[in-house]
Amino acid sequence: MQQFPWGTMAWLVEDASHPGADLSLARMTVLPGETSPPHRHGNANEAIHVVSGEMEQRVGDSWISARTGETIYVPAGSVHQTRCSGANPVVMVIAYSAGARAYEEVDEG
Repeated sequence: MQQFPWGTMAWLVEDASHPGADLSLARMTVLPGETSPPHRHGNANEAIHVVSGEMEQRVGDSWISARTGETIYVPAGSVHQTRCSGANPVVMVIAYSAGARAYEEVDEG
């Protein structure tokens, strides 16, 4: 499991652990009041399913609210980031359309 100031990411399936995988699956937790950095995946679409909690997902210039049981789609190449908007951590399962996703943080400053 990877630890970050904003939460955690645990990879369930990816090319590194399952060579030849053509998708990735992760469990992500974002802590209350925290936001992941803006980034994009140039080679992968992303589906974010909220397992528990409340969040806001930025996709491009828009923020989309989601809560337990809801799913958000992020097209490949879109700048996006996740913010926990509830009093408890938000837990998500995230699916990517590539086993080895490209990851690029975006400097907006």
